[in-house]
Amino acid sequence: MLSRLIAKSILPIVSLWAKRHERVILQTGTPLTEGELIDARRVGVQHPERVRTLVVEIVPPRLPPMMRALAERFGWGPSTTAGMALGYGIFIRTNQRGSRSLLLHELVHTAQYERLGMRTFLEQYLQECLSVGYPLGALEAEAQRTARNFI
Repeated sequence: MLSRLIAKSILPIVSLWAKRHERVILQTGTPLTEGELIDARRVGVQHPERVRTLVVEIVPPRLPPMMRALAERFGWGPSTTAGMALGYGIFIRTNQRGSRSLLLHELVHTAQYERLGMRTFLEQYLQECLSVGYPLGALEAEAQRTARNFI
């Protein structure tokens, strides 16, 4: 129950941050290749033509202090995160460029965003991180399992 309250309390900040970064990725990122579009459809993305990827040195970039503290608590952040889906925008760390398994994993998260909506996805993902820990939540497990099945 505490995890649900914490997730709800930080959700407005996380949602604004996610939407802002999704917008940047959609404006400056690269569309999926034909092969990546096929993979996106196979893992359940309904609108793969909307997806853009942006290769960056650090994932996620520019975390607000509250989110940085939360990320460190769960062992994910700029030093450990290889990719991150924010709706139709996907960050890929430079040294992971070309990793099909990573892109498949992030595309599953994109399909989850489509299915749940951004706010609901973020709330559930945060709650899972807070209650069972990262990467043990159902959303993360689905992304890992689905990506593994397609490789």
